[in-house]
Amino acid sequence: MLKRVLVILLGYLLFTSFFVETWKLETDSMSPGYPAGSRFFVRPYLIRTRGGTLKFPPSRGDFIIFRPPYMEMQPWYLRILDSLLRLVTFQTLMLGSFSREEWENNLMLKRVIAVPGDTIRIEKSVAYIKGMGEDFFVSEFEVSKKAYDLVLEVLPRGWTLDMQLFGDMNSVVLGEDEYFILGDNRAGSNDSRYWGTVTSDNLYGQVLFSYWPPSSFGKIR
Repeated sequence: MLKRVLVILLGYLLFTSFFVETWKLETDSMSPGYPAGSRFFVRPYLIRTRGGTLKFPPSRGDFIIFRPPYMEMQPWYLRILDSLLRLVTFQTLMLGSFSREEWENNLMLKRVIAVPGDTIRIEKSVAYIKGMGEDFFVSEFEVSKKAYDLVLEVLPRGWTLDMQLFGDMNSVVLGEDEYFILGDNRAGSNDSRYWGTVTSDNLYGQVLFSYWPPSSFGKIR
């Protein structure tokens, strides 16, 4: 019996390490499209160049899992323990769940808004992107060709442009291997607006499919 259990666990670890694994969204940072409790199939990023960058990097609009830059990478044995913990608890717990603060989770799920070489600015919580060599900014929806809803900042009456947290950001040019990542819930997301860009080293996997709740069943939009 013990041998059978060990074989099953080993098979699970190998499959999720190379093919696809399941993930549960713990926060409302991707609302309204994907509320807290949503579940996904994720393909790990495995193939990399000799320089460490991704062979098949994410595109604008992709929904990814990544490690925020203020978190150190887990040792290999903790990553294995994390995978087993999510298996035996049916995705209800992961090691990040035991952090002191919710924002300290080891891995996050959010959307890629701009990729290396892009120039990005934010106006009233909506991102506008100008690709390398292009002359004009276009909205995040036009450049990604994806339709998703945003929760925008709701500010107190009398808030003006010279005050912080207005929802605007001056133009930023992304360098080589830099990705700008935002939550769809702009009013409640800890993302690149606060801690900057992430690099390939931080990227864990691409979210492919939502299987729960039924209202969001299907390919990621």
